[in-house]
Amino acid sequence: MTITASGSLPPSAPVAVQILDLLMGGWRAGVVSTFAELGVADGLAAGGLTPAQLAVRLGLEHDTAERFFRAGASVGLLRRGEHDTLELTELGRALASDDGSMRNFARWTGSTAERATWAHLATAVRTGRSPFAAMHGSGVWEFMESDPDTAAVFNSAMTELSKRVIQPVIEAFDFSRFSSVTDVGGGRGALLAAVLRKHPEMTGVLFDQPDVVSRSLPELSDAAVAHRVTVKSGSFFDGVPSGSDLFMISNVLHDWDDGRSRLILRNIAEAMHEGAHIAVVEAVAGLDDTADKAISLMDMDMLLLCEGKQRTVEEFRLLMAEVGIELVGVSRAGLQSVVEGRKVSGETGTPGSPRSR
Repeated sequence: MTITASGSLPPSAPVAVQILDLLMGGWRAGVVSTFAELGVADGLAAGGLTPAQLAVRLGLEHDTAERFFRAGASVGLLRRGEHDTLELTELGRALASDDGSMRNFARWTGSTAERATWAHLATAVRTGRSPFAAMHGSGVWEFMESDPDTAAVFNSAMTELSKRVIQPVIEAFDFSRFSSVTDVGGGRGALLAAVLRKHPEMTGVLFDQPDVVSRSLPELSDAAVAHRVTVKSGSFFDGVPSGSDLFMISNVLHDWDDGRSRLILRNIAEAMHEGAHIAVVEAVAGLDDTADKAISLMDMDMLLLCEGKQRTVEEFRLLMAEVGIELVGVSRAGLQSVVEGRKVSGETGTPGSPRSR
C-alpha cells in the first residue's frame, strides 16, 4: 500500500492507511523538532547549499544528514533547487532564529521533558494524574528550576506563542472601557505592553514572580510604555495587587487543576472592587469543531505536564461563580478567546460556603 508523508489523505484512502498516517504524525513532528534543534534553517539562511555543504556547516555526519534532509523535504521544510542545492520552504523559514520564529516551540516539543512524557498518556488517562513527576523526579515547574537549559527553551517557546496571541486579543476585546489593568502572571509584559500601546490613556500593573518581572524592562521600554507600568512581584497563590478596573490573566489557568485555578481566581476576586472586570485569555474548548481539533490535543498536553486543562465556557462560569465573579461574555480571538467576568456584590466564596466546592 502507498503511504503519504504529508499528513493529508483523501477520504477514500483505506482505513488502515489513514490510521498509519495518523500514527506517523509523531514521526513528522520528530523531524520538525530535530530540524529546529539542529539549526537547519539558520544554516541555510544565507542561501542554498548542497547536502554535503550543509552537513559540514552544521557538523553532521554526511550520509545520515542526507537522509535527514530528505525527510525534511518530505514534510515540507525543504525543497531541491538548481545544482542539487537545498532551499528553505516557507514552513522551513519559520524555524529560523528570528522574530517570526517558531523554532523554540519546535525544540520544546522535541525535548525529553515534553515528548517522553507523551509516551505515558495512557497512564494519565487511566488515573487523571500527570506522570511527569514519576518520570522526571519532580513536577514540571520544579523540573524547570533544576534544568535551566530546558527552562530556557520552554520560556522562549512560550514567548513565541504569546506573540501570536497578542494581536488577535487586543483586536477582539474592548480594553478602552478601562482606565487601568493588572496583568496577573503577565511574564515579561508583552501582552500588557501591547494593550497599553494601543490605549495610551491606560495605566498598568505587571505582576509575576520576582525572577520573571525583573526581566520585563526591555519589553516595556521597547513599547514605550514603561512609564505607565508599575511592576510588582509575588505569587498569585498568595495574593494579587488591588486597585485596577480590569484584571487580565493569559494562559495561566490551563496550567492548573480546578482547585488551584479556583484559588488564583479567588485571590483576583479579593483584589477586585465591586464592578471591576476580569479578562481570562485561554483556548476555550467546545466553541467550534475546527478549533477543538487543536484544543483537544492541547488539553492532553496540559494533563500530561501538570494536570491542567483547557476548559469550556461553562467550566469557567462555574469557577468564576464560586469566587463571586459573574461571567458576562466571551470574545473570540483566533484560537484563543477572552472570557470576561465582573465582580458581583457580596463576599467571595470561601471553603465550606455555598460558592465553594
